[in-house]
Amino acid sequence: MEIGAGSPDNSDFKYEMNDLTVLYYGARFTYGEILEDKATNFKLKHILSDYVLKEVTPDTTLESHFYYMQKGSASFQLYEQLKTKVRISEPCERKKLFGGTEQVFRERICTLEELTSVPPEEKERRGILVREIQISKLALMAFTL
Repeated sequence: MEIGAGSPDNSDFKYEMNDLTVLYYGARFTYGEILEDKATNFKLKHILSDYVLKEVTPDTTLESHFYYMQKGSASFQLYEQLKTKVRISEPCERKKLFGGTEQVFRERICTLEELTSVPPEEKERRGILVREIQISKLALMAFTL
């Protein structure tokens, strides 16, 4: 399975949104794009450049980084402190109205602990895709540099 397959420019999964409590990032964003984006929170830019970019390169996508993230890594600890959650898609079978089945993708939000407890080989076997990263604004505000 190729991570990042789909539309050639991946623009459907490159977005940045926020509400009162959460920052949402589409998983096809690279760290370099996040750092260059003027809409990105200044403190988050500082955290990413000081901590995360010591483990990955700026052209690494959020999707790839979270897909292969190890439980004990510095990135895992950082994102745990930021109360990060991950929206994933997983294929499943659904019964049709007049018999038969079809394959659909079911989305759910999981914790970083849940995501990293599944090895990459198992994620690939099950067809799990990382779609979105959600960072708590309160945890970001409380994070000290």
